[in-house]
Amino acid sequence: MRKFSILLCLCTCCSFLTAQNTSPIQEAMANYDYETVLSLIEQEPPTLPLLYQKGNALKGLKRTKEALSVFREIAEQDSLNPRAYIEAAECYKALAQYSETLAYYEEAIRLNPENTYARLQYINMLMGMKRYRESLKESSLLAEKDSSAYVLHLRAESMGWVYDNTEITRVIDAYLDIQRRYPDDYLAAAKLGNIYVAGHQYEDAIDITEKYRSIDSTNILVNRVNAQAYCLNKDYPKAIERYEQLLQEKDSTFQTCFYAGISYYALENFYPAHDLLKRALKEDRNNINLLYYLGRACSKTSWKKEGVEYLETAINLTIPNDSIMSRLYVGLADCYKMAQQYADQAKALLTQYEKYDRQKHKLLYDVAFIYYYRLKNVPKAEHYLTAYLKTRPKGDKEKAQEVDADGVPIIGETNRYNAAENWLKDIREKRKKEEFFKGKVDTSSVAPVR
Repeated sequence: MRKFSILLCLCTCCSFLTAQNTSPIQEAMANYDYETVLSLIEQEPPTLPLLYQKGNALKGLKRTKEALSVFREIAEQDSLNPRAYIEAAECYKALAQYSETLAYYEEAIRLNPENTYARLQYINMLMGMKRYRESLKESSLLAEKDSSAYVLHLRAESMGWVYDNTEITRVIDAYLDIQRRYPDDYLAAAKLGNIYVAGHQYEDAIDITEKYRSIDSTNILVNRVNAQAYCLNKDYPKAIERYEQLLQEKDSTFQTCFYAGISYYALENFYPAHDLLKRALKEDRNNINLLYYLGRACSKTSWKKEGVEYLETAINLTIPNDSIMSRLYVGLADCYKMAQQYADQAKALLTQYEKYDRQKHKLLYDVAFIYYYRLKNVPKAEHYLTAYLKTRPKGDKEKAQEVDADGVPIIGETNRYNAAENWLKDIREKRKKEEFFKGKVDTSSVAPVR
């Protein structure tokens, strides 16, 4: 009994001492009362521990720029402590200043290469900036010491961005490695399944996802890939079985509704196909495949007029309008010009004019310019100048040529027609002179010698 009393007294004393040692600043930090923390810190002499608390309090209040200033100050005073650089990096990241973020993480890693947190954040930043080759290099180095699932996923994901389809087996092997080490890792199973689906290897996608389902048959992400693989493999009854489970679990994503609808449509069960495809339409109203199947499902149910509208919409989305095509041909012609493929440039301009920009007669003038100056084809240039002048509005000929204060002609449609007319006249006069000197004289107009 005496021993128990002594022990109780000791515990009481320890609790009292602990309470005494907990400062008001620490207590306020523990209660997320950051305003009080900042107020109390202002009353204390500045120390590094207090600066850290001040920086974290400012971060908690989302006063990120002020927090960054504090952590940069700490880094100058405590330059060998990676924590200051990590904290500053976090602030830079919150401010979307990613180059600075990387620089501070790099400094933290230099000070302590074993700091896994800094290295993970550094790799994530590289991936976020789409510097995948660097993220692959860093994650591969980290994987030599740390074979956790998260690190292996970073490596595999980086591979997926770096390697093309000719090296896809390396990415597959990386995910298979994760699955071998961590059979209950649903993300590896789902990503592998997606890779196989993208490569039309539906049987492999089914095998890999069924293997995971033997461990956990409730994971929505894996079940979506599994159901999609069954649908694309044309095993529609099995696909519907999987999709019904997903739908019962309130999964209303586009992928689930679309492929479930396709599966019902394939089995000629058009009413549920219509309902599911209509739900998918809310997520993507411009999906041509969806509009096609929904339109067809409508035509076989009670919504025949709606079916026509869906198919018309799909056709309109498939065929670009004239303004889009005109813009594409402008770009194509410019590319041909830069590549010095002038015959193709002229052809592109003519196609633009004849099919999509029938009122933009200047294109004929541009084609004439290409044939005359680039391709040295005078007859073609004459032909398109003549065609251009035929588009001249009545009464335009009588208009005076516009000039600026210095007497320089102002570029405009009227002046362009005037220039084309003079140009065509020069071409024809030059040709007559050439024919004369070559002896091509019209003898019928020459009087007989007496």
